[in-house]
Amino acid sequence: MNYVGKTLAYYSALIGTLIFITYLISGSFFLLITGAVFTLSAALINITVIALIIIELISYQKHWRNAVVTIIWMLLNIPLAISYMLILSYFHA
Repeated sequence: MNYVGKTLAYYSALIGTLIFITYLISGSFFLLITGAVFTLSAALINITVIALIIIELISYQKHWRNAVVTIIWMLLNIPLAISYMLILSYFHA
């Protein structure tokens, strides 16, 4: 599950960043909606995976460091998404 969590965190950040940059370049309303839908979908999926990792952490405490690192990697997407929203609200209000 740790591999899935780290991979999910990486691709969520990558896809979100690509949508964000493409929107900044094009200004397309469609990309704004796509970014919002992606953010909500990614949040739900990431929350589910984090919950599964926490359950795995409780069940298999031997590998707790890997689980904690994975959770931190996944939670790093939150400030990234907030930063993107602040940038959009500041420059495109």
